[in-house]
Amino acid sequence: MLLLALKCKILTLITVSLILNICLTLTSLAEKPNNMTTEERIEMLEKKLQGVIEELESIKSTVPKKEIDRLGEIEKKLDILAEEIESIKMAPLTQEPRLEEAHGHAPGASKVYKIGRGVSIGGYGEIFGQIIEDNDNIADAQRVILYAGYKFTDRIFFNSEIEFEHGTTSSNLDGKSGSVSMEFANIDFLLSSYLNFRFGLNLVPMGIINEIHEPTTFHGVLRPDVEREIIPTTWREIGVGIFGQLVEGLTYRAYVLNSLDSRGFKPANIRSARGQGNRTRFNDIAFATRVEYDPIPEFNIGTSLYIGNTGQNEKVDGKTIDGTFTMLEIDYRFQWKRFASRALFVYTWLKDAGLININNGFEDPDSVGKQMYGFYIEGAYNFLPHLFDTNHYLASFVRYEQYNTQFKIPAGFMRNPANDRKTLTYGISYKPIPKIVLKLDYQDRRNDDDSADDQFNMGIGWVF
Repeated sequence: MLLLALKCKILTLITVSLILNICLTLTSLAEKPNNMTTEERIEMLEKKLQGVIEELESIKSTVPKKEIDRLGEIEKKLDILAEEIESIKMAPLTQEPRLEEAHGHAPGASKVYKIGRGVSIGGYGEIFGQIIEDNDNIADAQRVILYAGYKFTDRIFFNSEIEFEHGTTSSNLDGKSGSVSMEFANIDFLLSSYLNFRFGLNLVPMGIINEIHEPTTFHGVLRPDVEREIIPTTWREIGVGIFGQLVEGLTYRAYVLNSLDSRGFKPANIRSARGQGNRTRFNDIAFATRVEYDPIPEFNIGTSLYIGNTGQNEKVDGKTIDGTFTMLEIDYRFQWKRFASRALFVYTWLKDAGLININNGFEDPDSVGKQMYGFYIEGAYNFLPHLFDTNHYLASFVRYEQYNTQFKIPAGFMRNPANDRKTLTYGISYKPIPKIVLKLDYQDRRNDDDSADDQFNMGIGWVF
């Protein structure tokens, strides 16, 4: 254990050193719009501006005297433009560029809304390695995603996300296989800014990561534990919904969906309860909604609610399982200059947890959670502008998580202390361009029975 910790810390120092060197050597490779660097674009604009000024001077000698005053006004406007270009040259990039999100979709998936009629293609991917305490080290092509969209008219859109996980659908020597899945596939009918319709396989509007999960949009090689174990990201179900903007800065999404299936509830998480669009039982339905408010561009606060029965016609001793499951969540995202922060809190309630335990064959110390909770808070700071005059982004971050999937359990059952968990993650994220990120972090994992393994993660992600 001590050896692994020392090994990980040494690897962290070495990798940080390598990334700092990469910052110096990759500048010429950083792609800009039209394949030009910021400096090249500014130089081009300055040349064009100088050409216009020279042309204006030549014209002044040929125009009537009464037009000279008008030309003087044009010269003043050109001077203002020149000052603006100079201010751009002098100001380093101190804030991570925020790619545009639209209608509850991540940046890459939002491309379809910005094109002319026809096909839109985008995607993202994540590949990483893990050094795990007292366990095998792992290298994984975690996921490669293809976004495919089609704009039928200015108001009717198809959008989809196809996911290839773990490199292959074949099994490896440990018996683990990958998969190909449809993350979402829906048709949008845009009627107005405040009311639009969505039909199909939809991402449940819960939390931060479930809808906006591209690797360039969050820190850390792995998604936050709370948004994987309690909020079962990526969570998608079939249904219909509405979405829009109520007033400036206030948006909403509300769906009626097939509900979770209580047969998939487990003591450690509820991930197996998701339908995922795979011939899921539709005996129970659920309601999910999210409201977000952006009072200022730098700050976003959101809240989500999910409620639905999960029994799906299962019976125990002649009793039909109701299994009403409620999830309430609140979160914020904040970014100001070089500093960024986010936090999330989620709490759940489950009825008929005792019947579900019997139906799922759980005995002590296993039990589904009658109530679960989880939260995390994260801060990040882009320190690269202090070191170099560059448009690259290099942020250090730290995230603390705490969650318990057996916070309260049915009478007659005992808790498993392994399910009361805390994770401290700290590391760095480096972006040579906004669409590519290199990440490394160390996770100090703890639980109440001291069975959690620390791990060191390193990876690369991209979006297009």
